[in-house]
Amino acid sequence: MTFSYISLVLALFLHLPLLSSAAPIWHEHYRQLTRRGSYTLSKSYEGDTFFDNMKFFSDTDPTHGFVDYQTKEEAMNKGLAKVEDGVVILAVDSTTTLDVGTNRSSVRVSSTDTYNGGLFIYDIAKMPVGPTTWPAIWSTAEANWPDNGEIDVIEGTTESTGNQITMHTGAGCTLTTGQAITGTTVDSELTCESGGSNNNGCPTKDPDTSSFGAGFNSAGGGVFAELWDPSVGIKVWRWSQGSVPEDITSKSPDPSSWGNPVSFIPNGQACGIADHFKDHNIIIGTYLPVCGDWAGATYSGTGTCQEAVAVASNYVDAQWKINSIRVYQTS
Repeated sequence: MTFSYISLVLALFLHLPLLSSAAPIWHEHYRQLTRRGSYTLSKSYEGDTFFDNMKFFSDTDPTHGFVDYQTKEEAMNKGLAKVEDGVVILAVDSTTTLDVGTNRSSVRVSSTDTYNGGLFIYDIAKMPVGPTTWPAIWSTAEANWPDNGEIDVIEGTTESTGNQITMHTGAGCTLTTGQAITGTTVDSELTCESGGSNNNGCPTKDPDTSSFGAGFNSAGGGVFAELWDPSVGIKVWRWSQGSVPEDITSKSPDPSSWGNPVSFIPNGQACGIADHFKDHNIIIGTYLPVCGDWAGATYSGTGTCQEAVAVASNYVDAQWKINSIRVYQTS
């Protein structure tokens, strides 16, 4: 035992210069191995198989909009749900002139899989714009809202100049200040509890005009990343196309290298993440509630909100173009 120990020490001493010069290379190799082993792709929603893993919502709009959500068959027959050159398109009807007060056809889909955490990468080429539009990508449970939580990754109305990331929960969850984030919070909107007459939740606003709507589309789209780790919290990042981290494009995501997120709600005494967020489906609302609870209240265009809905040409650009949604889990 003594001989082996002494031999090992001598060997390390004799090879110290070699080890020292190789250390940066070895450490980088180890970091790469660790990083690549941290997250494994578990689900990919993209291309021709996108709709195989999605359910179409066709019930009455829960937020009271002038919108008629379509079944899968209806949406595809009308060309409102399709795949072109590998890009998924979810659109609002932009060809039918309606009587004022009539609902306009749109699409809302949700994943068949449910999640209790993960790393979600949303690669979006374009988001809906146009009068009365209220596009969103979010996740929530099929039952017990808001007690099982809601995570709004992308949300805003046509008047929004930046994206809004919002958490909705039952009682007992608060967004704490002082986190290292690039977004902004409002002191009067730190309570995530939703329900009754107050469904504001706890929002974080991205001040960058390229984070939402026309500004986002003009920048060529972008990528949103959501890390939902019950032991850490929920973080959301965003990049415009051209500045997306290489580890995301190579499908080897490393959140530790991304810097400060736009939004962060930490797990802790102020909000137990595992208690307030569970059993979520990913949801994409194409032109979510037209003239609804929020969009109607913020509409400032010509005429009334209902009159705007009746004009088909208002919705030529009201469509999602989605390159992919990829879900990673820790390995």
